[in-house]
Amino acid sequence: MVVHMTQEPMLIQVPFSPSLSQYHHSIRFDALDDAQVEALQLFDDATRLLQPKVLLRQLFIDSHDMVAGVPSVVIGSERFVGNAMAALDEVHRVIVYVATCGDGMESYDLRRLDMLAPYWLDAIKNQALGAARRGLLEYCKIHFGISKPLSVNPGSGNIDLWPIEQMHGLFRMLGERGAEPIGVRLTESSLMVPNKSIAGLLFASAKSDYESCAYCDRELCPQRRVARSGETI
Repeated sequence: MVVHMTQEPMLIQVPFSPSLSQYHHSIRFDALDDAQVEALQLFDDATRLLQPKVLLRQLFIDSHDMVAGVPSVVIGSERFVGNAMAALDEVHRVIVYVATCGDGMESYDLRRLDMLAPYWLDAIKNQALGAARRGLLEYCKIHFGISKPLSVNPGSGNIDLWPIEQMHGLFRMLGERGAEPIGVRLTESSLMVPNKSIAGLLFASAKSDYESCAYCDRELCPQRRVARSGETI
């Protein structure tokens, strides 16, 4: 892992060696028949071009309060409002972060490949994002002493948890360029590009075991980590 320190935010480049067997399983490689050669070519190109990265910054919460009955926190010049902010009660330090699969495949021409190529690429990007997330957790454990990190994320779960529109405020806390140093940008609708990117506030709390999945009504979500409150998985 290579860490580049700027004035405040820290940029982490994470080593990436994707699993070919996991890729095969994800895309059902054995059933591709004539497209197997193209699928392997895409895997090789993505392995070469994708570079998972993390941009993070340690900050401190200035105040906890309520806005129209909804929990809120103020960090510097940014105010965040949503039910997820209740998880930050009694939390003083947060790690603002964006983690991404990397932008190395954003200009890659998939049109010359099989129509399933975007699906194949997402499978590799998911592995790269997983590597970025592990790099983030490892760094926070070593350098910030956070052994059991929790995270709140704009747009994760139901809309009242933390509206995705507040993603712009989170990016502003990373500096004037936002997450551009790691190749991530926000669309007008607050979605991140590249698509396999995550952002939020990471924190440690002896009081909370918050997971946004527990409050999300989306059924059959492939990324669900815990059951909805009152259910089992």
